[in-house]
Amino acid sequence: MGLPMPLIRVSLIAGLLMSVAGCQAGSPVASLPGSSLMPPLQIPRDVQRIAVLYPKSASPDIADAYNRLEGATFRLKVHRPNLKIVDRFHLPVVLEEHRFQLAGAVADDSAIRIGRVLGADTVLIYRIDGPSNRDRMWARSHRDLPPVTVTSKVIRVESAEVLYHGVVVARIDDSPSWGWSFTDSMDYQRLSREAIERGIMQTVSELGRAFE
Repeated sequence: MGLPMPLIRVSLIAGLLMSVAGCQAGSPVASLPGSSLMPPLQIPRDVQRIAVLYPKSASPDIADAYNRLEGATFRLKVHRPNLKIVDRFHLPVVLEEHRFQLAGAVADDSAIRIGRVLGADTVLIYRIDGPSNRDRMWARSHRDLPPVTVTSKVIRVESAEVLYHGVVVARIDDSPSWGWSFTDSMDYQRLSREAIERGIMQTVSELGRAFE
């Protein structure tokens, strides 16, 4: 005599759950980015000589932000006293002799070659992206603007292994005087600087934790 239909359904569901549980027990648990299950990423201790690279920028605010990020890199020596930051004094000569470019995005392969010439074992690449003039021209509110994004990447020179890749996103905050006309350019510059500032602070904080 067959089992009643409700009991058959219960048996099938129970068997399916047991099968899924068995598969999960035999495989590692995957965690989402930002989850507390993710272990803190640490830069290996054998990283000793690091070269800081970033693209040239026509924007005074972003150019200043790159200089501040480079200066903040020296704070990593608090966690790694033996860490050497390669002097950028000879970088213009290296770029000229090897015809490298640091305009726009710094390609990983170019950064690795520059790092090798400078005698570094790793390169730290910074990149800052934010709203363009076109973005602002067409924006009717702060919600229409893309955020400021600060990217940092640490790459081994010899193996091209990416040891660290951090992306910090800072939104342009709302302002009561926001408008799309050019008359509020001072407000826009202030809001942009504030977003860049938040991005820099978060980037430096996360990178510092990676070097602890």
